[in-house]
Amino acid sequence: MTENATDRLARMLSLVPYISRRPGVSIAELAREFAVSREQISADLDLLMVCGLPGYYPDDLIDVVLDDDGGTVAITFDAGIERPVRLTADEAQALLVALRALAETPGLVETDAVTSALAKLEQLDRQAAESTEAVRVVPADPAPQLGTVRDALDRSRRLWMRYYTASRDTVTERTVDPLRILVTDGHAYLEAYCHLARAVRHFRIDRIEAARVLEEPAQGSLWVDSDVPDRVFHPDRAVPPVELTLTGGARWVAEYYPVETVTALPPPPQTGVTVTLHGNDDWLTRLVLSLGGEAVVTNRPEVTELVARRAEQALAAYGRS
Repeated sequence: MTENATDRLARMLSLVPYISRRPGVSIAELAREFAVSREQISADLDLLMVCGLPGYYPDDLIDVVLDDDGGTVAITFDAGIERPVRLTADEAQALLVALRALAETPGLVETDAVTSALAKLEQLDRQAAESTEAVRVVPADPAPQLGTVRDALDRSRRLWMRYYTASRDTVTERTVDPLRILVTDGHAYLEAYCHLARAVRHFRIDRIEAARVLEEPAQGSLWVDSDVPDRVFHPDRAVPPVELTLTGGARWVAEYYPVETVTALPPPPQTGVTVTLHGNDDWLTRLVLSLGGEAVVTNRPEVTELVARRAEQALAAYGRS
C-alpha cells in the first residue's frame, strides 16, 4: 500500500533520534527497523539533509554523514530533534483503537505488521491499553470479497467483479486493474482502472457482490496519487443543490453526507435542521423515501413530485400483492 506524506514525516522524525543514538548504524538495519526499502531510507536521508532550523543556512541544516560506500550513517547535528515523538494519552488510545480495528479486518493490511505494532504500543503504554479494553472494535463494513481483492492486488492480476452502484441503484459487471486499497471516511475502497468506464475509479469493497481473480496481468497506472483523500465521494456541482428539512431521526444526514450548509430550525413546534446538498434525482428520491416522512424537499418541486410518484407506485405494489 502506498504511504502518504504523513506516514513519511512520522518516520523521518523518528529517524533523526534513532540514528543520533546509534552512530554508524547501517542503512540495511534502518530499512529493517522502519520496514521500508534501502532506497526509501536513502531518499529520506537526502531529504533530511536540506531540513533544519529556520534560516536554513548550512550550519542550520541537519548534518547527515554517510561513509564512503554509503553503507552506514551518522548524524552530527540533529537540529533539536533529539528524542522520538511522544504520543499523548489521547493519541495513544486513538492509535490503539485504530490498530485493533485493522486487526479485526483480515486481508485489509498485513496482519503481522498490525499485530506487532499493537503489541509494542500496548507494552509501552499500559494505561492506554487498559483504558481501551472496554472499547469493542468491529469492522465498519462487512466485505466478503476483501480477500479476493487483496489477492488480485498482491498478485498484480486483473479482477472481474459484480458491483452495486448506490447512487444509481444498479448492479454492473466490470473488469478492473487494481491499484491500491484505501481506508478513508470510515470505509475501505479499491482504487482501480475500470475498463468499463475507461478511467480510474474508486469502489467501496463492501458493495462488491462477487469477484474473481483473472489470469491476465493487471496493467499498472503510469501515475498514482500517493495521498489518501479525506472523502472519495465528490458531488457533481453541475446538478442543482437540493434543500432538505430534516427532523426527528433524519438529522444524521447532516453529519453523514457532505452538505454545503446546515441551518438549525427554531424549536417550536419541533427541532431539526435544514441542509443543502448535491445528488442526482434518483439518489435523492431513495434517500427521502428511506427517511419515512422526516425529510422534506423544500426548493425543487420536480424532486418532490418524483418522491410522491415513487411512493404511490410502492403503495400500489403492496396493494397488488
